[in-house]
Amino acid sequence: MQVFRAIPVDDPRTANGRTLPQLLRDRAREFGSEVAIRSKRASLWRSHDWAAVNRMARRCAKGLAAAGLKRGEVLAIVTENLEEQFLLQFGALCIGARTVCAYPDSSVDELGFLLIHAEAVMVIGEDQEQIDKVIEILPQMPQIRAVYHIDGRGLWHYDLPMLAPLEQMLAGGDNFADDAWLDAEIDKASQSDIAVYCYTSGTTGRPKGAMLSHAFILDNAYRLMGTLGVEPGARYLSYISPAWAAEQYFGFGLALLAPMVVYFAEKPETVQSDLREVGPEYLMFTPRQWEMLASGVEARMMDASAWRRWLYKWGVKVGRARLRPDAGLFTRYIAAPLAEFLVLRGVRDLLGLSKVRGVLSGGAGLSGELFTRFHAFGVPLGNLYGSTELGLVSAHRRGATDPVTMGQLMPSDPTIAGPMEAWVDETAQLRLRLPAFSGYLKNEEATAALGSADAGYESGDAVRVDGRGQLIFLDRLKDMRRLGSGQVYPPQFIENHLRAASMVRDAIVVGDETRPFVCALVNIDSDIAGRFAEMHGLAYGTFTELSQLSAIRAEVARVIASVNELVEPGARVQSFATLPKELDADEAELTRSRKLRRELIHERYSALIEALYGEATHCDTAIEVKYQDGSVSQLHAAVAVNRVEVAA
Repeated sequence: MQVFRAIPVDDPRTANGRTLPQLLRDRAREFGSEVAIRSKRASLWRSHDWAAVNRMARRCAKGLAAAGLKRGEVLAIVTENLEEQFLLQFGALCIGARTVCAYPDSSVDELGFLLIHAEAVMVIGEDQEQIDKVIEILPQMPQIRAVYHIDGRGLWHYDLPMLAPLEQMLAGGDNFADDAWLDAEIDKASQSDIAVYCYTSGTTGRPKGAMLSHAFILDNAYRLMGTLGVEPGARYLSYISPAWAAEQYFGFGLALLAPMVVYFAEKPETVQSDLREVGPEYLMFTPRQWEMLASGVEARMMDASAWRRWLYKWGVKVGRARLRPDAGLFTRYIAAPLAEFLVLRGVRDLLGLSKVRGVLSGGAGLSGELFTRFHAFGVPLGNLYGSTELGLVSAHRRGATDPVTMGQLMPSDPTIAGPMEAWVDETAQLRLRLPAFSGYLKNEEATAALGSADAGYESGDAVRVDGRGQLIFLDRLKDMRRLGSGQVYPPQFIENHLRAASMVRDAIVVGDETRPFVCALVNIDSDIAGRFAEMHGLAYGTFTELSQLSAIRAEVARVIASVNELVEPGARVQSFATLPKELDADEAELTRSRKLRRELIHERYSALIEALYGEATHCDTAIEVKYQDGSVSQLHAAVAVNRVEVAA
């Protein structure tokens, strides 16, 4: 068994025994007048320096304490990424409370599970939409003592004694206690204390609540800082919800440790334009978001004139060519600079990525084709591998261009833990020895099943390690599939490469020991497919009609044929169907981070899957559809069954 060890990084910016609030207090002393956060409101950016951020976080702490929040209790926050959320989390941690964040698009059921399981005693919602969800589930949660809102529009007539504006809560703490009391509360905490509950994706059932300590968050922040070479004052756009553990490491831990300037967009709809205004140096998106950015570029090019489309394709082709080690002098010194000037610089500016120094894709696998496309644009995209429970494990260092690997093991904060160690066991599973995980909330059995810091945690992932010590992710161990023929294949690998195509939004690969071959359910991208249809003069009225157009299905077949070339003949997709409706997190088909809930999808589309293995040319489907107002109806559609020629 070969053990791989992370390469240490000599950086004086360590946690050095401090908690998050203690580190915030130190940053206010060291960098008091330097900008810490910037927020966009009413189309204008406003700045707060470290002294102001510390002062506002302390006001939040006193307000929460005055409202009755106690050490060890849980504050729940249901908002988009806002400066208020940032300050409230630090405020709660100052008095020894814990926080749990919910995705702002969580359903009532999902939010109710989180609040009940975490035993939240106080909830802060952003606006009427979030408050309405909380009110609906209040009868199930007698432990909640107070609910506060940030934006009061639409809430004036609500008659609920425990509901109040956030400012009222903050004002209640202005005379609650002096600074000496609060400093004493901050000093009571230790790094091993639990700071945040972050819930797993819940792809196979209810999510588990991972308990993250101050040390765990700060060590993961150090891993990012050491891998990406983050410098003080770097710009970071906070976009991923803090409900995702990775944002806790980036937007909270790294913001303090580096320290960075954290930007908050005005609202989700303005993120793309705000991204261009900010010009962040560091950024992290999920693969789905990188796919959507790439699809957005492709969609714009569909509307461009013929010569502009040709110029774009030429520029990207040259961008790819310059990445090759054997690129000639003409490519390096003539074609590449010209492509940079005419095409690639404009693409990066359009994406808001003209000044990036380190950008990562995490949360799931990213296809090699998409990875290479961003590098062709001149965007130094890197892969990030990790999990909610084990933290960030490996990532590409700046300048890496290998799309196959997940990079090297990341360095640990020497004041918290020694170098991370990894090995591959006899089942091809990655095992890890790293800082201790605090466990799952109320789930000792699942915690024990993970293993231990000494013996090595079980990642649950099938990987291999190349000669350079780079991790190559294959699939989840439990997701590796075997067909009736005995052929083993990796479904996520195929799905990731299918999603790299602009026409494909999501893909679900099907096939197990009871099936003779692999088939696929494909969710088309409505924007790309719609523009394709318009360009070719194809008429359609609904998404269902668009998905079943023969030209659209032919494009999907072309994509599948190209991906089939990447796997063994026995593992190739032989039939597929384009779904008549978009997969939706509100209907539990996707998690909030857009991971597939496979079992539910297989159950919901079972008739269609059977048709893919039969002789029929189409399948009459009846699918339950849930609307935003909560109403439910049936979608009836004739879905075409498509066959793909597979070479032996």
